[in-house]
Amino acid sequence: MTPSRHGGAGGAADKPPSAGSPGDPQSAGMPDEPYPRGGPARPHAPIWDLPERGARGPKPRHDRAAIAAAAIRIADAEGAEALTMRRLASDLGIATMSLYNYVPTKEHLIQLMADRLAAEYAYPPAPPSDQRSAIADLARQSRDIARRHPWLAGLLSRPPALGPHGLKYLDYFLGLLEGSGLDTGAKLEILALISGFATMYGGMQAALADERAGTGTSAQDQAAAQVQVFARAAASGQYPSLAAALAEAGPVRSEEDVFESCIMRLIDVARPNDRVALGKGRT
Repeated sequence: MTPSRHGGAGGAADKPPSAGSPGDPQSAGMPDEPYPRGGPARPHAPIWDLPERGARGPKPRHDRAAIAAAAIRIADAEGAEALTMRRLASDLGIATMSLYNYVPTKEHLIQLMADRLAAEYAYPPAPPSDQRSAIADLARQSRDIARRHPWLAGLLSRPPALGPHGLKYLDYFLGLLEGSGLDTGAKLEILALISGFATMYGGMQAALADERAGTGTSAQDQAAAQVQVFARAAASGQYPSLAAALAEAGPVRSEEDVFESCIMRLIDVARPNDRVALGKGRT
C-alpha cells in the first residue's frame, strides 16, 4: 500500500538497523548511530557545521544537494513515511552505511531537505517599497511551496536548523519588518505566525486536493460538508456562541479568500502603522 503523502517525517524505519537484524551494520562492529569521518556528530548540530567531505580519500560520488533532491523526490511521490535512509540509499545506488558518510543522521537529512525547499523562494532584485504587499507575496510563496511538498507542514514541530537558504528567507523577512516599531522578539513572532500559518494552510489545501482527486468531490462539496457539521452542532442547542456566529455569517468563502483575509489580518498586526497610512491616503 502506498503511504499517504501527508505524513510527518520520522518513524522507526528512519533509524539505523538495530543489533542482530539481518544485514545489521553492528554485526561488523558499527556504532548504533553511524557517523562520517571525523568522529561523532552532535545529534542536533546543524549539518552545515559539519564538513561535507573528509580531506582524504577519493572524491565522493554524491553531494548534499543531490542527496536532498533525491530525498525530496521520494517524499513528494510517496509521502514522508516512505523516506528512510535505506530507501534513499537504494535510490542513490549506494549502500545504506555509505549514505551515513554523507548525512550522519535522519535529522540532518531533514535539515538539508528543508533548506532546499527554502531555495524555492523568489526575491525581488531590490528592497520593495511596499512592505505589506511583499510580506503577502512571501506568505503566498510559503503556501505554494507547501502545496507542492505537502509533507513540509509536518516539519513545523521539529527544532529549526536554518541553512543558507533558510537564513536568506529570515533576513529578507526581517528586512520587511524594519520600521514597524516591533522589537526583535516581536518580529520573530510575526515571522513564525505568518510563515507557519501559510505553510499549514498550503498543506491543508494539498490534503483537500488529494481528497477531491480520490473521491470526485468538489471544493464546493467539501465546504458545504463542513458547514453542515457546524449547522447540526448549532441546532443541537449545546453551542450557543457557535449558533449566534452562524446566524450572522455571510456566504461561504473560497479557500483563496480565506487565506488572503487571514494573511492581511496578520500583516495588520505586523505593520499597523502602514494600514493607518493607507487608510488616510484613501480619504
